[in-house]
Amino acid sequence: MARGVSYEALARRYALGADSLRRHAKSHLPAQLRAKLLAGPDISLDLDKLRETESQSLLANLVALRHRLYASLDVAEAAGDSGMAARVISQLHKNLELAGRLLGDLNTGSTSVTNILVSPVYVEMRVELVRALAPFPEARSAVAAVLHQLESKAAEAVTIEADRQLATGAVPT
Repeated sequence: MARGVSYEALARRYALGADSLRRHAKSHLPAQLRAKLLAGPDISLDLDKLRETESQSLLANLVALRHRLYASLDVAEAAGDSGMAARVISQLHKNLELAGRLLGDLNTGSTSVTNILVSPVYVEMRVELVRALAPFPEARSAVAAVLHQLESKAAEAVTIEADRQLATGAVPT
């Protein structure tokens, strides 16, 4: 009614009389209520809490659906219906994948490591920093020592990671 749906359409949908709907609107749908209904629900929600409860509900439904899928798989296998079994297995796979993503157990995408030690900007900054400290030999030596120590640790970490990737057959990015 608030959105302007005809009384006749509402009467057909809810098996009511159009005249009784008109009377109801006249008696119980003042302008303020009509405006509030048109504006929609109050959206002062705690989005974090909503996200948490919805996530829990979604996971609970995924688990319940998974149980039904396993039961369907049992039926398909008992009937010897390999086509049905394949479809159910596909849905189980999707269910498990979605649950894994929601729980953070499945990482998607790729990881890239940028080594700033070989970045031209870093090398230029390092050279200029040491050059700027030329009038201060003790500070220059101290900064050079710290940079050398940090760069040595980073180089060691890069070597260890490269060896690990070679051992596992992973391709470095």
